[in-house]
Amino acid sequence: MRGVLMMNFYQFMKKARGDMSLWELSKRTGITVQQLSNYEKGKSAATIEKAAAICRALNVTFTIGS
Repeated sequence: MRGVLMMNFYQFMKKARGDMSLWELSKRTGITVQQLSNYEKGKSAATIEKAAAICRALNVTFTIGS
């Protein structure tokens, strides 16, 4: 289940940032461009804190649970 949730997050992240560059997202989150790229490619998993920071930078709600 975790893999499916993470895959959906990465697909969401790429779609939600739209025309925003990884560089701009990096400036807004403090996460390196390389790490953000790895998240989008599914090469590494974001911590809850970093996922929340990405969501804040993209102006979307981040909730845990049902």
